[in-house]
Amino acid sequence: MKKVFYMLSSLMICLFTSCEKAEDSGIVSPETIPTYVETEDYIDLGFDGLLFATKNLGAKSPEESGNYFAWGEVKPKSYYDWKSYKWAESTTDYNYVYGNVTFSKYKYDDNHNETDYKYLQPEDDAATVILGEGWHTPTLDEMWNLISCEKRKTIKNGVFGYEYIGPNGNSIFLPSCGAIINDELINVEWGGKYWCSDCPSGNVATIIDINQYGHAWSGIEGRYLGLPIRPVKTEKAIIIDGLKYNVLDKYIEQARKLHETIKQEDYSISSYQAFERAYNHAVDIRDIETKEKVLPPNPQDSINNVAKELRLAIMDLYKLPKPSDIKAVDLGLSVRWASANIGASNEDEYGYYISWGELTPKQIGYYRWNDYKLCKEVNEDDNDYSQLTKYVTNSKWGKVDNKTRLDIEDDAANAYLGGNWRIPTKEEFQELVDKCTIEEITRKGEPSLKVTGPNGNCIYFPYAGYAKWQDQVVFEVFYWTSDLDPQLPIHAYGFYLTHGSKSYLLTDRINGLPIRAVCP
Repeated sequence: MKKVFYMLSSLMICLFTSCEKAEDSGIVSPETIPTYVETEDYIDLGFDGLLFATKNLGAKSPEESGNYFAWGEVKPKSYYDWKSYKWAESTTDYNYVYGNVTFSKYKYDDNHNETDYKYLQPEDDAATVILGEGWHTPTLDEMWNLISCEKRKTIKNGVFGYEYIGPNGNSIFLPSCGAIINDELINVEWGGKYWCSDCPSGNVATIIDINQYGHAWSGIEGRYLGLPIRPVKTEKAIIIDGLKYNVLDKYIEQARKLHETIKQEDYSISSYQAFERAYNHAVDIRDIETKEKVLPPNPQDSINNVAKELRLAIMDLYKLPKPSDIKAVDLGLSVRWASANIGASNEDEYGYYISWGELTPKQIGYYRWNDYKLCKEVNEDDNDYSQLTKYVTNSKWGKVDNKTRLDIEDDAANAYLGGNWRIPTKEEFQELVDKCTIEEITRKGEPSLKVTGPNGNCIYFPYAGYAKWQDQVVFEVFYWTSDLDPQLPIHAYGFYLTHGSKSYLLTDRINGLPIRAVCP
């Protein structure tokens, strides 16, 4: 019998808290305000009193998978099949999802008319039985609130998952847990499936399915399958003077503390400026209320939006890497390769996503021509192509300079690491794939490429993907080169190493790709 691993490790993006008073800021200190429906166990995300548990049922921390349950059973077990399913009366001629299985509860007649309950009852709801009255397995509609939120792929220490950010800026982390069939844990690296309490037919129940690309949808699975549960509860929110301020105040206090302690020079310019703008905006909104000035239209929406803006700005503070975090690895090639991506502190982290010719990363959603440093205007009459200020080989896109390779002042690798570090050329990438052995492996549960040089030394390329417009595409290995497309200068060359492919791909200069530096 195969051993089932129930415990997965991951990163939860922690929420900083503080008990210090906000001195001389005009801000009401959080210590003077009642706790706003938030504890170590559950958190309000802004869904009108619907509270989500901070971790899966049976987990000791948000990054763990917790226990796996068959739908309608209240205890985890070692084997998940129809024969061991609590409510199955007959298990002859069954298959994975559909088949001749009759049930003693949550059943339908031959015409598919409901003859029992449509939702889990409290005595069959693991969340209620284990956590107590008030907790329950979420309905599909309740779970849909969560997956409709803004999300961010979060991988730390090799574990994959998504952080979901609610309307008020608070967030929770859903780890990728896979599922258990029989006694085998499967698909941990590909996404997460979570039970809902809905029972749409006799032998299946409703799930929320989140894949590795962040796409989520409702689906069904055989009720015998072992899946995790993220419990929910409802509680009346505490209202302060008719408006809810606690979430905003928490992030203002967190930002205030950061503002006093961090050094601006340790962070990328764009992320620090975004943080300052969000902080000042939040203080202004709070100050309006404290000084009894005129509130903006729809004040609660404004408060929630500003809290969320500040939360994202805090998350997006890009700390500059120290050169000591990245080492030059001799693979036996013409250049030495960096041990990790720019912005990463180790070889498994993704690092920064940077537009070609720019020096700093941007927030997701700002990888576009209007925000590109080397673009002075967008020509909407010409398919949104831009008038570029540098690296131009055709007058259609700006003043021609015939530059097709990055100057050192526009090289992000050199900007961060200094010395002789730079972004590799097409030829250097080609040498890497021609002379090295490349194999797809899994490191700490996360797919990666191991590149071994002729001399036996190796480096790793995580499947970092790239940032494009609003989306961050994952599970690809796509890195910038320093070379421009001379025929179409709005494009630059990236090197694509995914799933056996080793080729150059042209992509818009505005896209954010990771960077792996080289040096002599």
